[in-house]
Parts: sequence; C-alpha cells; structure tokens
Amino acid sequence: MQSIIHRLGFIAVLITTVTAFDINANPVQHLDNETAAAEQAEKATKAAVDQQVISSQQSSAESEAVITNINQTDHTIDSQGLTEADSHEVNGLLNQLHESAISADWETYFNLYHQDAIFIGTDATERWNMVQFRAYATPTKGWRYDLQARHLLQIGDVIVFDEQLFSPAYGISRGTGALIQTEQGWKIAQYHLSFPIPNDKAKRITSLIMQ
Repeated sequence: MQSIIHRLGFIAVLITTVTAFDINANPVQHLDNETAAAEQAEKATKAAVDQQVISSQQSSAESEAVITNINQTDHTIDSQGLTEADSHEVNGLLNQLHESAISADWETYFNLYHQDAIFIGTDATERWNMVQFRAYATPTKGWRYDLQARHLLQIGDVIVFDEQLFSPAYGISRGTGALIQTEQGWKIAQYHLSFPIPNDKAKRITSLIMQ
C-alpha cells in the first residue's frame, strides 16, 4: 500500500514538474515567435524599400535618356523653291517668333503675323484670330519651343513650313503653317502647334482624349 502511495506521489510530482516546465517554456517560445515575425517584417520592409529605390533610379535613368535623345543639337533646315534671300528672311522670322515667345515680347511676336492670321493651338478649342490669341498670350510669361528641324516650301506666292520643336514642358512638338508676302515682307498667315503621337502609342492617347 505504501509502495502504491509512493508511486502515486512520484507521478504527481512528475506531472507538476512537466506542467511547470511547459508554463515557463511557452512565454519563451512565444517571445521567439514574435522576434522571428518582427525580423521577417523588417526584412520584407527593407526589400520593398530597396525595390522602390531601384525602380525610381531606373525610371530616372530612362527619363534622362529620353530627354537626351529628344533634345538634339543638330538642326536640319532646308528649303525648296525659295530664293536665298527669302529663305534667309523666313528662317529669321520664324526664329524670332520663338525667341520673342521665350521673353514674352508680345509686340515683336504679334508683328510677325498677318493681321488676319489664325493660330491653332494644341487643344481642340484653340482656333484663334489675332485679337483672341493676343488676349490669351499677353497675361502669360511666354513659352519655350526650341528648333530641331525645319522645312520650307514655296508654292506661288505662299510659303508653307513644318518644323520640329522641343519643349522642356512637353517634349517633341511640331509647328506647321503658311506665310504670305506683304508690303512689309513675309508674314505668318497661319501657325498650328501640335504634339506628334507615336503610332504605337496612338490608341492609348486617343482613348484618354475620348474620356
């Protein structure tokens, strides 16, 4: 009988010891789990930040490469059917047009247009006579479009032109128009500013316009 009691007492002590061990071990195990989770979260956050930095650097590099390619320094200027004197005069006039727009010298700028000229802007609503265009331009500080290439063609008494421009704000741009001979020399009868859309991006851009 005493032997049985002793055995039962030993078993009770053993159960108590195991239970106490589990109770003391659980907080340690829980702490280890929290530490591991925290380390994993920290690693994930660092990886996300590193990826964001890499993406940002790649984006910046791509943007700089595009701007470098677009903003070329070699100018292509040609004329067909113009005399050398007319070619010199018209190129000087168009160059002065862009220079006076940069400095917001509106008196010089609008003196280069015929009084009945039309300016067509990049927005579909922008088809302005000179009174309307002057009212739009005068309050502004001007705009910058640097020449990259220009083509002149004379047909009878009219010179038509197209020129590729670079805008720091918009990138590649295009100006087209016509000049007529007056008593004061050649004057711009129409100027149309537009943004050429690459063919592979046309549907994406036009879908945005239709929204």
